[in-house]
Amino acid sequence: MRFLVLIVSVVCLSSSMAAADYTIRNVYKFENADMVATHNGSNAMNATVIGYSEDSNGNKASLKCVVNVTNGKISGHCQGKDQDGDIEYTTVSRDMSGGNKQGTLQRTGGTGKYAGSPSTCVYTVELSDFTVGVGYLTANCKE
Repeated sequence: MRFLVLIVSVVCLSSSMAAADYTIRNVYKFENADMVATHNGSNAMNATVIGYSEDSNGNKASLKCVVNVTNGKISGHCQGKDQDGDIEYTTVSRDMSGGNKQGTLQRTGGTGKYAGSPSTCVYTVELSDFTVGVGYLTANCKE
């Protein structure tokens, strides 16, 4: 019985050590943005977002997202490729109402180091200009 408790403790400790917190810095620009008015007076926009990110684990990646902004809510899907050629798939969401600058990034899959390793990040838009079409964000993530 003691042996079983020891094994369970080691497994739990190992898995909690493998799930590391990390941070991200990301710069991005909007491309191919198009907007239309909706029936309720708000706007709907679709855009491609191209970016570059670096995380505190030393990974650097080029990113491409396709996003939709409707009624002040951003949602989209992203694909990033890092320096090792590993691909990370994520979703992005944010409710911008009331000037909210925080949103969520969720890893939904990937290859290599990202395979079978979900994570959730809370991001903050530090600087953005929709007129120029650029931005900078930081994120705190948990695997």
